[in-house]
Amino acid sequence: MAKKGAVQYVCSKCGVISATWSGRCFSCGEWNTLEEQLTVTKFSSLGRGSVLKTQTVNSSLAKDQPRLVSGMSEIDVVFGGGVVAGSVNLLAGQPGIGKSTLLLQLAHILSNQHNVLYISGEESAHQIGLRAARLGTTGKNLQLATSTIADDIASTIGKAGYKLVIVDSIQTVTCQDIASAAGSVSQITNSTQLLSAAAKQSGTALLLVGHVTKEGSIAGPKVLEHIVDVVLQLEGDRYGGFKVLRAIKNRYGSTNEAGIFEMNDFGLQPVTNPSAALLAERQI
Repeated sequence: MAKKGAVQYVCSKCGVISATWSGRCFSCGEWNTLEEQLTVTKFSSLGRGSVLKTQTVNSSLAKDQPRLVSGMSEIDVVFGGGVVAGSVNLLAGQPGIGKSTLLLQLAHILSNQHNVLYISGEESAHQIGLRAARLGTTGKNLQLATSTIADDIASTIGKAGYKLVIVDSIQTVTCQDIASAAGSVSQITNSTQLLSAAAKQSGTALLLVGHVTKEGSIAGPKVLEHIVDVVLQLEGDRYGGFKVLRAIKNRYGSTNEAGIFEMNDFGLQPVTNPSAALLAERQI
């Protein structure tokens, strides 16, 4: 039996929960950061739930799936050797930095060996197709879809048999049972949890695109970074120069690695010798 719970307010800056709204967060002191979140509580008596099915650690390792290796060394090394099956990954960066371009290139490469789905909530399929044609990323196993409904995306992840699903972006996705607008704390939190559960159960690698605020932090609640397994940040000058991809959280690898890219007519290309490239631009 499910019961509609009370409304609570979550600070989008520090993640603290408050029972009442106020103009200023009592924890971090930021103004106008408390956003409404609708909670749903479930009540069940002792003994009504199902007994969990357990397994040994060795048996879980025996069914371990290999990582999805793209062959782009700069990306694979930041992921810790490739994208882990069933993992939930978040790529954040400022507008125009090249997030969608980089993920479209990654999707194209992996589609040569696996079924890959690119879901956009910001562009039409025709717009994505135009960019893919310009970049030369039109893999035969790369499928496109446009949707902002988290329930539909979760069903597709769980039943369609894709190895990798990219959602661009998580701030545009909404759960149908929640009345708040896209990008709110409740929508981002519940949509991410729903998509994550579908990815874990089906063993599908999930890549989410995230926006950043003008201060450079990831937009949305802080709990978003706790839900996902890997948090990647794409940084640099949006109008030129080098772009740096680094992991600020990685459950499957090191956070000390970084990939350096340069934008050209064919997308973001890895810089094979970063030291020489950086030294060449140094002014003496």
